[in-house]
Amino acid sequence: MSTSPQGSALDELRAAYHEQLTRLAAERDAARRQARRAQAQADVAKADLASLQSRVHELLNAAARHLPGLPAVEAPATPELPAAKRALPAAPDASDASGTSDGGTRSARAA
Repeated sequence: MSTSPQGSALDELRAAYHEQLTRLAAERDAARRQARRAQAQADVAKADLASLQSRVHELLNAAARHLPGLPAVEAPATPELPAAKRALPAAPDASDASGTSDGGTRSARAA
């Protein structure tokens, strides 16, 4: 009868250990998913930044063509991010993000 209580305690320890391992594995998996989401968001942000830099470059060059006093701007030295561009979702409000809806009124007020 002395082996039964020890066996029971050992079984409880095994069950608690197994439960803890299962919980830790679930936490690890959740952390990995969160890290993948964060990396994907960082890739999208980098692609957005590259797109904005390209657009600013285009606008500055267009302004330089119309205003002779402005020097032409060289292209930014930003490497392309093909993986991030593939990860970009289609944005229906892209015109709002580019600032074209309000940009005309700002320039009219500035002039």
